[in-house]
Amino acid sequence: MLVAVSAVGRVAWRGRRREGGGGSALTAGVAGQPGTADQEARLRELLRTGPTDRRGYVRVHPEDYPGLTQQRAARIAWETGLRAEAFGNRGSWRFAETVVEEVPHEP
Repeated sequence: MLVAVSAVGRVAWRGRRREGGGGSALTAGVAGQPGTADQEARLRELLRTGPTDRRGYVRVHPEDYPGLTQQRAARIAWETGLRAEAFGNRGSWRFAETVVEEVPHEP
């Protein structure tokens, strides 16, 4: 039991130390933090040029954009002429010109 408690403590300590490092992936979700603008630019580029699946969706993996919320990604997609799908995503974000149920993109 002592080993388990010390392992949890070490993991928590390492996570805290990593958060204090500045522009890490863990702190990139806060607006104005380094990396957020870069992630938005990469998402815009992917939405403009990314491949579509057989149903016409551009699939995006949210773990590639830890600084963006789904609502922010929906807003970026709306700005590029696409809509964000809110239904049946199975762990990914889907964007297309027409969707079944749209993610609200207004703040």
